[in-house]
Formats: sequence, structure tokens, C-alpha cells
Amino acid sequence: MLQRKSKGSILIMSVITFTIISLICITCSSLILSNNRISELEYKTEKLKEENLGVIELIYSNMLKEVKYAMENTEREDEFYNYLTKNNSAIFINKVKKIENTGLTNRTIDMAFDNSLSTKEYIHYKISTKSKINNHDKYALISVKIKNPWFGKTEKNLEESNMNEEEDLNMEVNVENTEDEIAEINEGDLIMLYNYEEK
Repeated sequence: MLQRKSKGSILIMSVITFTIISLICITCSSLILSNNRISELEYKTEKLKEENLGVIELIYSNMLKEVKYAMENTEREDEFYNYLTKNNSAIFINKVKKIENTGLTNRTIDMAFDNSLSTKEYIHYKISTKSKINNHDKYALISVKIKNPWFGKTEKNLEESNMNEEEDLNMEVNVENTEDEIAEINEGDLIMLYNYEEK
């Protein structure tokens, strides 16, 4: 009779042991699966962040070209301000946002002139980029401040031209001074990115 009781207890112990091992295996596999999903999500988040930063760098390089072009084609603070804000602001924004040839897809760029912060000395823009992979989105917001290189310099040039008597000579001197000022000004020093935030 003892043998029957021991056979039954061995069977019960075997079933309990098998159940415990099965639960441990199922728990481990679910932990591995959820860990893989978390790692995949972290990878997508980092990739989207890097893509947004890459888009911002491309926008910055386009902005450098456009600011240099504006400096070369303007001589007064009003001309520079109007080129970046009023008359040609849509053209300026479209040229800055143009990144189609880079091979980046699923990107959205919004850029707007910030009238509340802008002055004749500093021109402000707000840029929003959005990158998307499948159902995952990542937004980046950044503000841009462009310094007007001609701010305060036009009055000085007008005073100098009034002091000299010969107008033809003054025009040649002013053109040479303007060309020297353009050569001295680095467009990278005129553009400042600030208030970067991610969403």
C-alpha cells in the first residue's frame, strides 16, 4: 500500500514541477518579447530624432546660402529685412525648406515668420519638422534668429556721403566699403538656432 501512495505523490510532484517550469518559461519568453518591443521602440525614437536633426542641419545649410545671397544683393537694413520677411519671404522660406534631393522621405517641414519677436535688427522664424516611421511620429521645434548685417550701418554711410563733396567718388568708396564689409561678415555668425524641443 505504501507503494501506491508513493507513486501518486511522485506523479503529483512531477506535475507541479512541470507546471512551475512551464510558467517560468512562459514568463521568460514574454519578458524577452516585451523587451524586444521596447528596444524596437527606443530604436525608432532615436532614429526619428536623428532624422529630425539631419533635416534641421539641411535647413540650416540652405539658410546659410540664402542669407549669403541676401547679403550680396542688399546694401541697406530695410532691403535685407524686406528680402527675408515681406516681399520675398515665401521665396526665402521655400528655398530654405527645399530638401527633396537628399533622399529623405516621410518628412514634413513647416516654417513661419515670427512677427511677434522680429525687429529690424533680428529676424525670427519658427521651424517644425516631423519624421514618421510606420505609426511612429516624432516632432522637433526650433527657433531661428537672423541678425541683419546692415542694421545701424546705413546711417553711418549716409553721414559719410554727406560729408564728402564729390558724389561720384563717394559712390565708388561706398561700393568698395560694402564689398569689404560683405567679405568680412560670415553668414554663419548671423544665424542662431535656439529653443530646440522635441515632441
